[in-house]
Amino acid sequence: MWSFISLVLIIVLGILLFSNQQRERKILKKLQRTLETAGDTQSDPSSVDAALDRLANLLHSDESDDMARRITVAFDALSTGAVLVDADGVELLRNTLAQPYAAGRHGDALIENVIHAQLQDALVGETTDEELRLHGPPERVLLIVGSPLVEAGELLGAVVLVDDISEQQRLDRVRRDFVANVSHELRTPVGAMSLLAETLQDESDADVIKTFLDRIQIESDRLAWLVDELLDLSRIEGGIDAQPVILDLGLVVEESAAAVRAAAEAKNISFVLDLHDAPEILGHREQLISAVTNLLSNAVKYTDERGTVSVRVVAHGGEVAVVVEDSGIGIPQRDVDRVFERFYRVDRGRAGTTGGAGLGLSIVRNVAFNHGGRVELTSHEGVGSTFSMILPMSGAPEHHRQRVGMSERPPREFDA
Repeated sequence: MWSFISLVLIIVLGILLFSNQQRERKILKKLQRTLETAGDTQSDPSSVDAALDRLANLLHSDESDDMARRITVAFDALSTGAVLVDADGVELLRNTLAQPYAAGRHGDALIENVIHAQLQDALVGETTDEELRLHGPPERVLLIVGSPLVEAGELLGAVVLVDDISEQQRLDRVRRDFVANVSHELRTPVGAMSLLAETLQDESDADVIKTFLDRIQIESDRLAWLVDELLDLSRIEGGIDAQPVILDLGLVVEESAAAVRAAAEAKNISFVLDLHDAPEILGHREQLISAVTNLLSNAVKYTDERGTVSVRVVAHGGEVAVVVEDSGIGIPQRDVDRVFERFYRVDRGRAGTTGGAGLGLSIVRNVAFNHGGRVELTSHEGVGSTFSMILPMSGAPEHHRQRVGMSERPPREFDA
């Protein structure tokens, strides 16, 4: 709301540069009433006071050319696209973000059509808003708002604001999904334990009792594991407090591979490591092992029997990538942008057979972020997926190689 008020302030000041002095005073009065009303109804009236003080300072300045330059710079620096017209519909200002719409094609041309329609509505006194969804890729959601500028029944002009709310909507969706998914994941083991316990009350057969008790233990372990995963994710999302150390990334990958090797062997999956290019990096051992283990575990889970999972370490240009490639089921293109969200699963129907809570890839993303890196994904349905965790290299000199369990290691490549 306060960024919108600041935007209106700049827009009206823009009109002052292009209109006569009589209209300047009318717009100023209208703006003052708008800001004062906002100060009475919003939670942070100090922002309005600051805006009014800034407006007064600008209007009492005799340096109109300098003010015009500052307004133009500020108008172009806005994070929201804006188009301003006078009462005759003549365009007075269009900031940098709104420039591509004027001569754009495809999606931009559609946005310009909505801008033009809303300016026409605003010039007859109507305030309009429209949410425009562009499917991309990437998908974008824009909120386009048109408003007239009227004083004492006289139309002074109109303005349209174009705000990209894609990230806001994505975060809202993630929050909704998180609540729904965590409720489901917790309810499943709790419900199973409740049902098993209720059945045991009337059961006298020792073998049946033992079977049910074993099942309760499994569900209890699942619940405890889920809570641990949530705690780990919360800790990782909170950042890193401990100091990083120099690590041999090859040994980190080897330790992570050892944790999932049994699962790969159970499905007769060919498990290949290529670590001859693995350098030292500056990082946090536990977090990196957790991230690589999750990448490998995810690859094994979604690769069919007698498939292949490979992991290689590639160093290039001051960065190093841990690349995990599988011959699994692949990921639909519509889901690629969401697989790193908490609890997100591409195929919920397979959740019971693959296990997991849908937190692993979210942990990977946060670990990469904590280390100043990023995660990339390419996938083709029915062919497989390639996940790359890309990290900055430490650039550690040779004399720093004492350290956290390092040893000289020849290049290795082997199958499970």
